[in-house]
Amino acid sequence: MISNTSDVPVLKGSFITLDMIKKTPENYQHRRTKIVCTVGPACWSKENMGKLMDAGMNVARFNFSHGDHEGHGAVLDRLREVAMEKSRNIAGTCGRI
Repeated sequence: MISNTSDVPVLKGSFITLDMIKKTPENYQHRRTKIVCTVGPACWSKENMGKLMDAGMNVARFNFSHGDHEGHGAVLDRLREVAMEKSRNIAGTCGRI
């Protein structure tokens, strides 16, 4: 939430601390906020998927406006490979959420 008097985000809620939302591998499992990334052609490479995971991605949403079913199957396989290499659990979703 942005304050009316400042451009600095303000944490609201009694259980939220800055440590809870930091991007460290130790607290990925304990963070309740999820980061959903729409995966389009620009992020279909293993390198770019890895960057999204390193930035905190929890859910990959597939954009079916680009590609076909076979292509999306290959992207899903790459996503699973990168998640396994990074020991991360990433959810995948199709269409709108």
